[in-house]
Amino acid sequence: MVNEMLTIQCTKKLINELKIDLSNQEPIDSVPLYSWHSHLFVFNRKKCVIVMNNLTRYNFILTGLKKAEFIKYDQIVAAAIAENLLAEGASENTVDNYMKHCSSAIYRTASDRSIISQMNEMIMAAELWMSKDKYNGIETNMPKLNRRLNHFVMLKLPKCYSGETVLEELERLE
Repeated sequence: MVNEMLTIQCTKKLINELKIDLSNQEPIDSVPLYSWHSHLFVFNRKKCVIVMNNLTRYNFILTGLKKAEFIKYDQIVAAAIAENLLAEGASENTVDNYMKHCSSAIYRTASDRSIISQMNEMIMAAELWMSKDKYNGIETNMPKLNRRLNHFVMLKLPKCYSGETVLEELERLE
C-alpha cells in the first residue's frame, strides 16, 4: 500500500533533537512528492532546519526554532510547506489540494545520500547569504532567501530549478 501522508525523513542530528525513536520503523512505500528530508544545523547560535522534497528537491529553511516547536515539528513543517509553496507562486487551490495529504505525518530516518548532499549545498549557500546580511547589519529576509535557494541549478531535475519543478508536479495533481 502506498502512503500519501506527509513523510518527514530526519537525519540523526534532528532525530536526537526531536527525541523520537525510529529504531523499529516498519517499511512503507511513501509517495516521493509527499516525502521530505529534514536536517538540523546551527547558525549564529540558533537552531535551524532545512527541509527538502524527495522528488522535486524543493527546499526551505526554518530558523530560530525553540524546544517547544520541536514538539510539534510535523505541524510546523506542514505549515511551512504551504507557506513556501504559496510564496513560490502555486495557487491556493493547488496548495490546498496538496495539503489534504499532509494532515498527518510519519517520521522516518533519512534514506537518500544524494538528497543529504544537496541539503548540505543549500545550507552552505544559505549560511553565506545570512553571514553577509549579518556583516551588513541587516536581518535576513527568509522568504526571499528560500526563493533564492530554489533557483539553484540542479542538473538531475527536468526543469533544472527546484522551484519550477515543484510547481509542475503540483499541477499534475489537479
